[in-house]
Amino acid sequence: MDIRAILLACLLVVPATTSLAAEKYMCPLTSHDDNGVYKQDVGQYVALSIDGSVVRPLIHIRYASKDLTFATCRDVAADGSNFAGWFTTECRRMHSADGLSFTMEPYLIGAYAGISPVIGKTYPMYGPIKVLSEKSHIKFPARTFAIYADRKPVHEFFCYAVNP
Repeated sequence: MDIRAILLACLLVVPATTSLAAEKYMCPLTSHDDNGVYKQDVGQYVALSIDGSVVRPLIHIRYASKDLTFATCRDVAADGSNFAGWFTTECRRMHSADGLSFTMEPYLIGAYAGISPVIGKTYPMYGPIKVLSEKSHIKFPARTFAIYADRKPVHEFFCYAVNP
């Protein structure tokens, strides 16, 4: 077989293999009431795809007239902040997923998001999330996705792996 044909076959197969390896998560909105009781709203969610350095969140919340996403997602700079300790990826420049005009609650203007690493026992928030999950009878998440506005978390989503 010609070496050029082998190289071409490799070029065609490698991108397909990479896209098959994408991590996919469904992340329902997780919030608490005035009594500290946590619940999940599956009608509001983030559908999250992570394929290497390509991160694609699709956000469906009642506070916007359309599904949203972010223009950029990148690794969080290790600057010693709490944000850098809790999240490995940050997303900025929220816009509608279809690229067309939309409306949203004013507090979301300038919002950004943090995506945690896969949560293991060394994750700084492992203990509190474990207690919250057990106390509220909510399944322990694989990751978290949090939307921040004015440097404060305003919406948190617990993410669960979706099997292809």
